Amino acid sequence: PKASRGICGADANAIAGRNYLRFVAGGSAAHSDHGREICHTLHATRAEGPYTIKDEKKLISLAQEWDIATDGRDIYEIAHEVALVGLEEYGKPFGTLRFLERATPERQKIWIDNEIAPRAIDREVTQSLHMTHMGNTSDPEVLVKQSLRTGMADGWGGSMVGTEFSDILFGTPTPKDTEGNLGVLEKEMVNIAVHGHDPAMSEMVVLAAELPEMIEYARSKGAKGINIVGLCCTANEVAMRHGIRMASNFLQQENAILTGAVELMVVDVQCIFPALQPLSECFHTKFVTTSEIARITNAIHIRFSAEKAFEQGKDIVKMAIDNFENRKKDKVYIPENKQQATVGYSCEAIIKCLDGVTNSHVDIRETYKPLIECVKAGVIRGAVAIVGCNNPKVRPDYSHIEIMKELLANDIIIVASGCSAQAASKAGLLGRGAKDICGAGLKRVCELVNI
Repeated sequence: PKASRGICGADANAIAGRNYLRFVAGGSAAHSDHGREICHTLHATRAEGPYTIKDEKKLISLAQEWDIATDGRDIYEIAHEVALVGLEEYGKPFGTLRFLERATPERQKIWIDNEIAPRAIDREVTQSLHMTHMGNTSDPEVLVKQSLRTGMADGWGGSMVGTEFSDILFGTPTPKDTEGNLGVLEKEMVNIAVHGHDPAMSEMVVLAAELPEMIEYARSKGAKGINIVGLCCTANEVAMRHGIRMASNFLQQENAILTGAVELMVVDVQCIFPALQPLSECFHTKFVTTSEIARITNAIHIRFSAEKAFEQGKDIVKMAIDNFENRKKDKVYIPENKQQATVGYSCEAIIKCLDGVTNSHVDIRETYKPLIECVKAGVIRGAVAIVGCNNPKVRPDYSHIEIMKELLANDIIIVASGCSAQAASKAGLLGRGAKDICGAGLKRVCELVNI
């Protein structure tokens, strides 16, 4: 029989707890580092660009939340101080994360009493690695508690910083009609795929592709125009702000290149298969990396610079246009599959939708109250977040879609993000027609709010 303990005396619970905490630390580090990069981009904003402030109202609101003076100050001076305070959340020596104060006092007390309120973001990741190093924590309950704290350091720290700052930089999302699946690629256009998680570079590629001179240059090369499509979380970012169509998610990223119709794929960080580079060599596709965090052997590398980002975006678009004439027509196959989707339901957009079902003479507006009342009355039975990649051990998207359908049928509304959102888009669950598979209560809410 196998030994019940390792040579050091650690049992299976200790080993599993350590492994789990290391996975959590890795995920929290990756998500939070994305937020850190957005902090640096916010700090690089200037009135003359390339990055400017798109949502001044949200910037002022956040500055006031953090007790940063705003009266009589230049908007970019405020932005730079907000960025610095955001960066301090990663390594401040004392206290807990600022965003925890957004939770109710009752919830904050639970976190403090159970010692899981995150301190500095990087501190939780570092302490997790220290705790799981040789000769340290073997108590599985302590390891699980630190996993909760480290996960919250991302959710209430790095990810929340990244979300808030992205809205300030690129605009708070509003509902946009778009489409999802490989059928969004176009045979007669220059196809550029943006892939990864960080919207800073992809935003510049989208803006560069909209320039009249770039569109005219594409036409001079025999194309009818430029078609930007998205993969993974970068797809979500550009879809909810620009209506850019979503080609695929995690396990379908290679299929985008396999269509033979992608002139260039530009990637930033996370969820990027190393296999994409050698696969691109089997076709005419240019494969471009932009981050020092995600370097891939033999890829074309353009190191992202916030100061030169728009020029880099134009260089990338021009590279794709120049590659259009190298497309092998006999290798092109674009599936017809695509589904309509409506995306971009930010917190502000949700409240605006809910205002549409209130009586302006008697009801309180600009709140979540109509939705809360539906939950209290049992019309909607709750909300579930579904986020993350699909599993290669299961048919792509199957688990996501089946779980979503079951929840919707039971009047449970879904908050979808990451690759789950693209799975939903490919299955038609982000379109207005999805209300027909909902339970009676949720369907009625969808009809009233027109979602």
